[in-house]
Amino acid sequence: MSGFCKYLSVQIRRARKLLPALIAVTVIMFGCVGVFAALYLNSDERAEDSRRYRIALVGNTTDTYLGFGISALSQLDDSRFILDFPVMTEPEARRALIRGDITAYAVVPDDLVDAIVSGANDAPITFVGSTGQKGITGILVEELAGVASTLVIYSQNAIYAMQDILRERGMKDKVAGATDDLNLRLIDMVLNRTQICDLETLGLSSGLSTGEHLFSGLLIFFLLLMGIFSCPLFARRNGSLMRLMASKGVGAFRQVAGEYLAYLFLNLCCLLGVFLILGAVLGSGAVSSAVGAEREFSGLFAFYVQMIPVAASFAAMQFLLYELTTGVVGSVLLQFLCGIFMAYLSGCFYPSGMFPDVLRKIGGALPSGRALAYTGAQLQEEASLWAAAGLFGYLAVFFGISVFVRNCRIRRG
Repeated sequence: MSGFCKYLSVQIRRARKLLPALIAVTVIMFGCVGVFAALYLNSDERAEDSRRYRIALVGNTTDTYLGFGISALSQLDDSRFILDFPVMTEPEARRALIRGDITAYAVVPDDLVDAIVSGANDAPITFVGSTGQKGITGILVEELAGVASTLVIYSQNAIYAMQDILRERGMKDKVAGATDDLNLRLIDMVLNRTQICDLETLGLSSGLSTGEHLFSGLLIFFLLLMGIFSCPLFARRNGSLMRLMASKGVGAFRQVAGEYLAYLFLNLCCLLGVFLILGAVLGSGAVSSAVGAEREFSGLFAFYVQMIPVAASFAAMQFLLYELTTGVVGSVLLQFLCGIFMAYLSGCFYPSGMFPDVLRKIGGALPSGRALAYTGAQLQEEASLWAAAGLFGYLAVFFGISVFVRNCRIRRG
């Protein structure tokens, strides 16, 4: 045991020499990322009044009935808060769609109103969108087209049926007045349709707000990159020293345990630096506005303690990657590729719900996916036993494989 303690002490002293440089890198990186995140969260484009879907109208919209309908949507209906209908020519709309300035555009045929009045309905409006709009934008455009078509057809049928009934009963003189009255009733029904439901927002991803998702994603991404920042700690390892320590009674398990604990100590110190920075700016409200909750310094420190399983699991994974490679360049490249891949697939940058089901399940099963689920649960102050069990399971697997690889390297000589 004394040999292990001495070996652990040596490794911790090596880690302490790297600590000032890593703290400086941490402060610089989180400072830059924090500035961009604050600009994004406080940007005018995310204001409630400016988050609109723009659907351009192409064609003659000056007709009395069609112009009245567009004006009603733009000025009276609740959809004016999320929809905007600029009028453009088709070349202008196509260029705007390619640039991303509009969500889609609708080509209105010249004889649309005549077709509706005659009951033919043979002049459909053509909606044009991009192939990348398969999310909420595509759903919105499809639903908008379906609702508009349904309202026009059923309203048209109701008016024609009412007119036929009045004529059959010899009340032709009341057709005009009844038609106006029914049109007003239909318009009133459309404009008050939001009364049938209430909208409740659960959050951007897994119930997290945008700020909480960015905060947890950046924290996970930072821990994934710690393997790159700490590469000097693994730069001068060689098989001779491993065999020498084994001959002195410090076998593969003790070597891995000592080096891993020193590396984990380095990671936890850098993570503590991040939380100290957050605590320093907590008084200005920057953290509370980002994560959507008021957190005092004591609560922030408790959250740091809750993040230790994530740091421990990632440290074991990164230690294993260094154990599997020999050259520093190859090790750093492997750390970078694994970190980027796992962060991207698990949804650290944006919600994983945008991926197909297969990729989403794979991303959720990765260590980064388990870490993101665990961190999100902690932010919401919910139980996260399954995610925590997954992190400790990965820790045990990575540590065990590292011991096996080290033992093979010692025996191979």
